[in-house]
Amino acid sequence: METTLAVPGAWTYFIGSYAYYLPFVLTSIWSPIALFDLSQKKDLTDSKTYIWAFVILLIPIFGAAAYLLFGNSGFEKKFKQIAVGGGFGVLILVWILSLVSQI
Repeated sequence: METTLAVPGAWTYFIGSYAYYLPFVLTSIWSPIALFDLSQKKDLTDSKTYIWAFVILLIPIFGAAAYLLFGNSGFEKKFKQIAVGGGFGVLILVWILSLVSQI
């Protein structure tokens, strides 16, 4: 009995590359935005600033998203919801498409 492997198509490679690189893109966009906003805060104590900076840098995607959503950042609420919600929405959609394309 002979086993053959299916050759992945261009669509699988395209979606797979998005699924691989999108977390890096989100981190490289959200982290500088969160760190810039954190540096502009004058009402936070030094310890809270350091804690948020460590959370943003040590937990790549979720740390910056948590700061933008829950960290009392200076951005408008609608901007924060669209940036973080849209980013996570696209990430989940791409992951689902990459799983479906491999079936």
